[in-house]
Amino acid sequence: MFKKISVSVIVMLIALKTSYAFETGTLRGRVIDGFGKPISFANIEALSDGSKSKTTSDPTGIFSVSYNPGNIKLTFSKEGYVPAYIPFSLDEKTDFSIDDITLWKIPPKGGLFVVGDSDYIEINRAEYYHESGSKERRFYVKGSPTVIKDQDLKIIDFQTDNPLVIGKTLYRVDSKDSVGSIVFYPSQKYVLNKEADSYTKIADNIGMRRLNLPAGKYFYCTGEITIRSKTGFGFFFEISS
Repeated sequence: MFKKISVSVIVMLIALKTSYAFETGTLRGRVIDGFGKPISFANIEALSDGSKSKTTSDPTGIFSVSYNPGNIKLTFSKEGYVPAYIPFSLDEKTDFSIDDITLWKIPPKGGLFVVGDSDYIEINRAEYYHESGSKERRFYVKGSPTVIKDQDLKIIDFQTDNPLVIGKTLYRVDSKDSVGSIVFYPSQKYVLNKEADSYTKIADNIGMRRLNLPAGKYFYCTGEITIRSKTGFGFFFEISS
């Protein structure tokens, strides 16, 4: 009698333990690249309250990974791509779908790259110089612009020698390849063709710049043109009409 009770208790405890072990939720989603294509065999890891679950995406980019309720850190990585992670909280065990996760392909070298339909388009580097008179200093860009057809742009800003990728200023270039001038007399005044853009950090050395520009030439200056500027570098492109 004693043995039967003991066996029953043990079986019950094992059953409870097994049931508890499978009381996890499931996170589902898809991993894509910056061109909207699925990424297969991306590594996905869910860290939640001391537990860790791992999986990989299938050939269509689809994945599912288990989690324990609480604070969750979901990480995504694949060689050649910028890693991504999502921190969030779930209080219950459930089957939960998340939005598509985008992993951005790391460009082959530092610079600015337009996100095309299926690959990056490198923006040409260029220089600016000045011509000064008694009343003003005018700035010009020299070089060949990269011609881009789309007006709605997504630009990857990737730096290999400096983690700071936000230090760039966009200027419109006129028909004479000028970005404007700084007037000395009768009072100091900046008459530069400065344009606004939207910047989002992807990683310490990679950022995304979003623009919608009319046809014309544009120059992304490394830094900003000031009263002390005479020559400098940047990136030159043209939106075709």
